[in-house]
Parts: sequence; C-alpha cells; structure tokens
Amino acid sequence: MVYAYISQADFLKGNKHTEVVACWMQASSFSTRVTDTIFRRTDDLAPDYYTPIAKGKEWLFELTCKHQPRTGALLMAGGPLFVRVEGRSEFAPFYLNMGLEVRGKVILLERNFWGNNPSDPDYQDNIEDLTAWLTKRDGRPNHAEQRQLSLPRPIREAYYTRFMGLNIPDSPTVGIYRRLLPRSINAWQSWDGYLGNFRGYKKKYIPWLEERLGIVPTPFDRKHAYISFMMFMAAGPNPAGREGDVFFVKNNETQQDGVIYHIKDADIENMRILSEPAEAIDRYCEHILLEREGRFDFMPFTSEM
Repeated sequence: MVYAYISQADFLKGNKHTEVVACWMQASSFSTRVTDTIFRRTDDLAPDYYTPIAKGKEWLFELTCKHQPRTGALLMAGGPLFVRVEGRSEFAPFYLNMGLEVRGKVILLERNFWGNNPSDPDYQDNIEDLTAWLTKRDGRPNHAEQRQLSLPRPIREAYYTRFMGLNIPDSPTVGIYRRLLPRSINAWQSWDGYLGNFRGYKKKYIPWLEERLGIVPTPFDRKHAYISFMMFMAAGPNPAGREGDVFFVKNNETQQDGVIYHIKDADIENMRILSEPAEAIDRYCEHILLEREGRFDFMPFTSEM
C-alpha cells in the first residue's frame, strides 16, 4: 500500500497556508517567550516540546525501544529532533510541531502542556487536583480522564508516557486528523464518531456494543460523544470507509482493562481481540515506517472476542 509522505525539507518550507518562521534543534534556540509559555509563566499555553529537545532522543524513545524494539530502533536511527515554529497572528503568535525524519519522511510527536504528560514530575499531583475539583463541581465522585490507562502497559509506556502519540503528515499544513500510527491522545475518535461513517450504524451498534461488552457509558456519552469506547489507531487504506483496520479500547475509568478490540473492513459483527498487542503494533509500525508493500495483516495476532 502506498501512502503520501512529506520530507523534512518540504515540511520546513511551509506553504501558502503555513508560514514557518523558525526551526529549533537545541534547547538554547528556544526563545524566552516560548519557554515562558511552555512552563506557564504567562497566560498563554504551548505544548512542552522543550523537555524532549533538552533531554534528547535517548530519553524520549527509551520506553519505545524497551516495549516496541522494531519501532524504537527506526525512530532512534532517524534524524535529529526538531521543533518547527509556525507564525500565526498577534493573538496566537506561534504554533509548534515537533518531529524527526525517518527514512525520508517526517514523523510528528505529540506532547501535552507541561504537567499533563505522564512523565512529568507533577503529573500525578495534577491528576489528583483535577479529580478533586471535578468531584466538588459535580457533587459526586468524578475522575480526571486518563485515556492512556485504557491501553495495555507496553503500548501506553511506549507511545503515551514521554510523548502522547505519533502522526505522519502528508503536507506542511498539520490539520486535526492523525494518520497511520498510534495517534495523539487528544485525537482519539469516539465510537459514535466512527459509526457515523456508515448509514444506520449508530442506531444499531451503540446498543450492540453495550450489550456485547457490558460497557457502562458515562453521562457525557449520552449527551455528546460516546467516549467510553474510543479508537486510538486506524490503519489504512481507508479506515473511515469499508476498507481498513481500526482499534478501540474501553475508556471508562471503571472499565479500563487494557483489552484492544480490532475491527477489519467495518465488519463490526466480527470484532476481534488483539491477543498479542505489543508484537502486532510493533510489527505494524515497522511495516509503515519502512514503507513495505501491501497491507499489514493483523489477523494472526487476534483471537475471537
């Protein structure tokens, strides 16, 4: 299967929609204005890309190499980390993307705000503070969402601890969609969002899922989006259509059991379990990073639900 990619040189050139004003590869290159924004010394916020640049690839990919050795080796063999600075307006003066080039294509790495990445020293304290605030606000126990806990430990440590997901862009303009690899924690798709791609599926398969898996939806699910079951990765060629592999996990804090559910070619009735998730995802990511021909076959790594 052939996918569109973009080189680092073209990504840093930008286009008519994306004005690139700087590229930083060393911590010393970060302006005081940006570091003040990252570390919350101002009212503005920006993702913490300073820490990975300061600590280096060995720190950033240590857990990836531990749990996903094929993928980790390819990331480590890639080029140096860079942060692209995109100019915006006087009200939002800059926008940052962090990535590296692997075999001629840009791989972007997501990070959350300082204190919101599981590897941050005050992450757990911040989660506890937010949980206490939500409980007080709602007048009942309510927990801060930690989507990464829905995944088995090797996957969440490899892709959702020191960074928070990956993306392979196909143009200099980075939109809201994420492609091919374990996606940004903030770009996971709800069950009803996926079902919306197919006529009549919402009405049929929301009750089907609850009955089959015993999922207890949250009040938010009923009013807004079905976030108790979420897609964290979609493998092409067209996962939003009838062809492609998609992977879901339970995302309710009382049911985060680490089981990964696999749907092939929108065949929901034959949903399966990814029985060897670490091996399957490592081999799949290697397949994508090496641009191997053909569609990766997940079926040997699955079992009946």
